[in-house]
Amino acid sequence: MKINVFLVVLFLSFTLLAYSGLFENQTERIGGTQLNGDGCVCHSLYEDTTVKVWIEGPETLTVGQTGIYKMFLAGGPAEAGGYNVAGRFGLMGAIDSLSVWDYRAPNELTQAFPLLFPTQQDTISWHFEYTASDSSEVDTIYSTGLSLIYDGIPDSLDRWGYGPKFPLIIINDVTPVEISSFSVELNKETALLNWTTATELNNKGFEIEKVLSLTSPVQGWEKIGFIEGKGTTAERNDYHFIDLNLKNGISLYRLKQIDYDGKYQYSNVVELKTGDILSDFELSQNYPNPFNPTTKIKFIIPKSSFVNLKVYDVLGIEVATLVNEEKSAGKYEVNFGANFLSSGIYFCKIEVGNRQVFTQTRKMLLLK
Repeated sequence: MKINVFLVVLFLSFTLLAYSGLFENQTERIGGTQLNGDGCVCHSLYEDTTVKVWIEGPETLTVGQTGIYKMFLAGGPAEAGGYNVAGRFGLMGAIDSLSVWDYRAPNELTQAFPLLFPTQQDTISWHFEYTASDSSEVDTIYSTGLSLIYDGIPDSLDRWGYGPKFPLIIINDVTPVEISSFSVELNKETALLNWTTATELNNKGFEIEKVLSLTSPVQGWEKIGFIEGKGTTAERNDYHFIDLNLKNGISLYRLKQIDYDGKYQYSNVVELKTGDILSDFELSQNYPNPFNPTTKIKFIIPKSSFVNLKVYDVLGIEVATLVNEEKSAGKYEVNFGANFLSSGIYFCKIEVGNRQVFTQTRKMLLLK
């Protein structure tokens, strides 16, 4: 019994001495990552490729920006696990009590204590942060994961592996969102908007705004759509939006670029002359047809008119009024809900103008 206690004390003494730094020199590689060391060689000498390690997080940062990252570990004995991550130029940072600085190696984090696997088939992870430096336009985060037999001492059955090197693009002096081009063109009876960004920083997305009034200054901008942005990126991105609701005359468009923090900026204004693109009145067939219980009814009026749109049953009795007001020139879509009606044939009729400049009827079939 005394011999066993002596051996345990001797082992712990040598372990503490090995990590104390007394035997280190300036050229010794003592970290756990490929940047600062040669892996977890105090457990086993060679990497085990069945241990899976990877990092997830933003791939592009601006100088001084801090990104939140997550390192994952799976495989191996998977009773408990540890990790090391290191950045070449940027500053690594612990964001919770699960991580601490690895005092043996510069700019490297490690686990504060082994993290238990729920089961051997599960994955465990750690969060950390990285702040981009102005030392380089590219950087790399290195990672190593250690899968343990949880017996409290380094074991030859412990396994470790390197994660893929995680590349970072560091952007200097970037315009928050640089819109390099913005245009609109007529595509049959729709307007196609195209724009390109050279760089993006914290970009939530773009609201598309439109106005028909040509008063000076222009007033009455209306939001007609939203396109999600790419967040932060140094790559070129192309965006597109289709305006289906064209009206005769001149349409003006602009973009409202919005950041995640709520800040926004406007693009330049582009103009589209539609002329007499809407030349005819039209009541389209409802869709779907047959329907249950809702359907869409579309109609076109080429000039401002009073519009009356109603639904009748087979006896000619009015069952619903969908539109009864003055409408400017344009394309319109109305939703008709027939929850209160029984199955059967119904008729949708449009009358335009006080003197019925245009009338048209469509047959609809309700099946319940």
